[in-house]
Amino acid sequence: MGNDQKVQHGEYEYQIVSYREVNGMYKGMVLLTAHAGIQYSPIVEIPTPSVFKTERAAQIEASALVCQLIEAGAVATLVPQNGKSGSWPKESQTIL
Repeated sequence: MGNDQKVQHGEYEYQIVSYREVNGMYKGMVLLTAHAGIQYSPIVEIPTPSVFKTERAAQIEASALVCQLIEAGAVATLVPQNGKSGSWPKESQTIL
């Protein structure tokens, strides 16, 4: 996994991480940890839809994804509400 530094954007707090898949490609993930000072338990995981050859590229995509979701207000649909959570597409496409 990559970086464990927490980032604040608006009222959301999150971490950007990346991991290496079995095929050697990297995938980014956003770990939403809090909103408006209230900690999520469990942490909300939002994987990126693409895989990359480098860890840094996966982290850049995850960072851009979370900013876009927060700015558009779409991140709220991914946060569990009353025991139900939204889903994020898990399809992957390789970026060369």
